[in-house]
Amino acid sequence: MIIDDEEIVRWGIRDLIDWEASGFELCEDGKDGRDGLKKLLEAAPDLALVDIKMPGIQGIELIRLAREAGFRGHFVILTGYSEFEFAKAAISLGVEEYLLKPVDEEELARCVEKVRRSLDEQARERRRQDAHEETAREELLRGILLRRESRESLEEQMARLGMSFGEGSLCAAILTDGGANEEEQEKAEKASRKWEDFGKDSSLYRYRATMEERLVLVGQGMDHKTWARRLSQRNERLKARYGTGFVIAVGNTVGNWYELSYSYKLAKSLLEQEFLLGQGSVLSIGAIEELQRKAENPPAEYFLMLAEMGDLDGIREGVEKFRTYCIRNLVKEADVKMQVLYNLMTVKAGIEKKYGSCGGDVAGLLEQLGGVGQLDQVMELYREILQDICVNIGRDGSDTVIKRMYYYMEKNYGQEMKLESFARMFNYNANYLGKLFRREIGDSFNNILDSIRITNAKRLLEETDMKVYQISEQVGYKNVDYFYLKFNKYVGISPREYQKEVSEGQKGG
Repeated sequence: MIIDDEEIVRWGIRDLIDWEASGFELCEDGKDGRDGLKKLLEAAPDLALVDIKMPGIQGIELIRLAREAGFRGHFVILTGYSEFEFAKAAISLGVEEYLLKPVDEEELARCVEKVRRSLDEQARERRRQDAHEETAREELLRGILLRRESRESLEEQMARLGMSFGEGSLCAAILTDGGANEEEQEKAEKASRKWEDFGKDSSLYRYRATMEERLVLVGQGMDHKTWARRLSQRNERLKARYGTGFVIAVGNTVGNWYELSYSYKLAKSLLEQEFLLGQGSVLSIGAIEELQRKAENPPAEYFLMLAEMGDLDGIREGVEKFRTYCIRNLVKEADVKMQVLYNLMTVKAGIEKKYGSCGGDVAGLLEQLGGVGQLDQVMELYREILQDICVNIGRDGSDTVIKRMYYYMEKNYGQEMKLESFARMFNYNANYLGKLFRREIGDSFNNILDSIRITNAKRLLEETDMKVYQISEQVGYKNVDYFYLKFNKYVGISPREYQKEVSEGQKGG
């Protein structure tokens, strides 16, 4: 910043040297002492060239007031010969140097270079101090999580390093890389990029440290369920970008920093159960409970979904999981049959509500449940009824077949899909099925499939930071150029333009 009441002087100094090449950028000019002081405190430049004699506030007074207000930048005084002794008094205020008017080009360049070297050294020193303090904070966090020292000793170190955990809930989480099957060098490089990417969102955690080649985070102000959900959302973005995410174990919520060791121990224990969830997942007490519930005792809604999608193998596997659950938990015969009956009636009601009829002899098979005396017989009947419902959906009318096709398209739009495959599945002529589809839905099979895919592509562009080619593949277009063509047809702009509009809209909001 140049502060001088003579405009011609300000212009002259601007043009005297190449400021950009010298490492500086000119911000504002100060037109006199008061104007210069106000702008100096607002802009906080690294270097200010200040005239000694100005209306309102003179240069020395301006520098003194700026120092009292906390300004830490460099000053260079501009002065005439008659003011030389007066200018020397400014050295006590930390003035870097003085320049005699009219300012000489070489003198100005030398002075600016000197200030630049000083600024560079200050920046290097700050980086060294920051790195040292960051290392010390990481080591202290390790000490807190492992309780290496007494509470008093840890508190003393926290005060010295300005480390505070604030008030409210705290939890610890451990992250390990999920790319276990990749080549070691490639895995290391990708892991490094993922660590860096994950750490960009500092709102997710309070402090971080590396322990046993794993990243440990401390979250604040959230219970473990909320934090696990946020970590999972961030992890899914990484998984979409890099192909693999992290395996994340989240400990329990604690009330103060000294209890963080308990949360860390639980996270470490949970990590030993990594095989339950696999890579790119978040492991917590709640997640394990939910996984066990779904995996071992699939609910009626799960079988309803499988029946609608025509997944006979999924039905068989789901029934086998329920069988194992019954054996492990010593479930009584009456309770087993009650659960099976409830699930079947729920599935039957759901199918009839949506499609009008289950078809087959479902009622007759249900009556047989009461007379079956062994668990394997109950499970076999359970599977048979579910698969019978699955096979017979749509046999009472072509409109039901079309509904089932549409449901499958909505759930599996990312897979390769052809009308001929549906024709074989439902034993229809492909041309005839295409005509039925158009009559019931109002458009051709291919157009509806494109519409579903583009709708989901727009959602992914809005909600994720995935690349366009990744979204193209995820919604079922293997050729990204073809995806651009279809997107432009249905939306009117390209995917990148749509992504830009969404981004600008979010910033504006």
